[in-house]
Amino acid sequence: MLTTRPCTATCVLDGMPVTLTFYPDNGVLRIADPSGSCVREMRWHGSWRALLDEFRSYNERSELQARGVAGMMDRIDRHAGQSLQNMALA
Repeated sequence: MLTTRPCTATCVLDGMPVTLTFYPDNGVLRIADPSGSCVREMRWHGSWRALLDEFRSYNERSELQARGVAGMMDRIDRHAGQSLQNMALA
């Protein structure tokens, strides 16, 4: 069985540091709080680079709008749904 290494990054959302762990082989994305507890687990159907770009652009916009962690999770969910629809159309 092939085991891939997860992609990991730490960023700050709504003043709280979170750790992103992405498994590219199955698309699982885990977001953990500073204690390591999983805050959210979901599927990301894009690349690791696209995920980092999404967080980077969100952080730039959130400075202006103050949406918080829930806003980012909603954005990722919408993006993941759009990716699935695009894959189904292809």
